[in-house]
Amino acid sequence: MLVTIRQAIAKTALLVGEVAGTFISLSGATAALVFGKVLLAVVLAAIAVGFFLRLTSRRANAVLPPAPTPMWVFAASGLLAAIEVAVLVEATNLPVRFDQPMFEKHNWLLVVLALLVAFVVQVQLFRALRPKSRVETQP
Repeated sequence: MLVTIRQAIAKTALLVGEVAGTFISLSGATAALVFGKVLLAVVLAAIAVGFFLRLTSRRANAVLPPAPTPMWVFAASGLLAAIEVAVLVEATNLPVRFDQPMFEKHNWLLVVLALLVAFVVQVQLFRALRPKSRVETQP
C-alpha cells in the first residue's frame, strides 16, 4: 500500500512538472514575442525621430546654401586615409597579401571599410576646420 501511494505521488509530481514546464516555456515564448515587439517599436520610433530631426535641420539650413567643398579636401582626405589604413594594417599585422599566413579575402573588406570610414571622417573634419564664407545679401 505504501508503494502504491508513493507511485501515485511520483506520477502526480511528474504530471505537475510537465504541465508547469509547458506553461513556463509557452509563457517565455510569449514574453520574448512581447519584448521583441517592444524593442522593434523602440527602434522604429528612434528612426522616426531621426528622420524628423533631419527634416527640421534641413529647413534651417535651406536659407544659406553650403559652400562647395574644394577638391584639395578630397585629395588630402584620400591620401591621409590611405596612409592611416596602411599604418593600421601593418601595426596589427593584418594578413592582406597572398603570401602571408592566415590570408583571407575578407580581410580586404576590412581594409576597404576602414578606408571609407577614414575618408568620410577626414572630409567632415576638413569641412569643419575650413573658415566659413560669408554670404553677402544684396539690398
